Amino acid sequence: MAVRGDQTLDPICIDGGRAVITPRGAVDRDTQPHLYAAVDSLPASLTTVTRDLCKVTFMDSAGLHLLEHQHRILHTRGGTLQLNGPQPQPLHLLHLAAHLYPAGPWLYLLLTTSVA
Repeated sequence: MAVRGDQTLDPICIDGGRAVITPRGAVDRDTQPHLYAAVDSLPASLTTVTRDLCKVTFMDSAGLHLLEHQHRILHTRGGTLQLNGPQPQPLHLLHLAAHLYPAGPWLYLLLTTSVA
């Protein structure tokens, strides 16, 4: 099992074809580049990535773009993105995105989200 982390992320846990990514604090324009780099550094062999959002206190459209990017990459490889434990504000944003942009991955992500 590999583990790596920094100031905006808890250590990324990789176990076989699965990874758990736990960002902390805000997922916004300021943290977006670093979070994209973390996503892009993941092994291509991953089939399931869980975004544990229990420590995310704020997310804006930058977070939505990040989730859509990761969903698209995993879907292309036959994998899945799952969300876990979103706090009220990020969960509300996901509901708004699903309502306003039903063609996006938002409804799928909401249906596979484990809410704490």
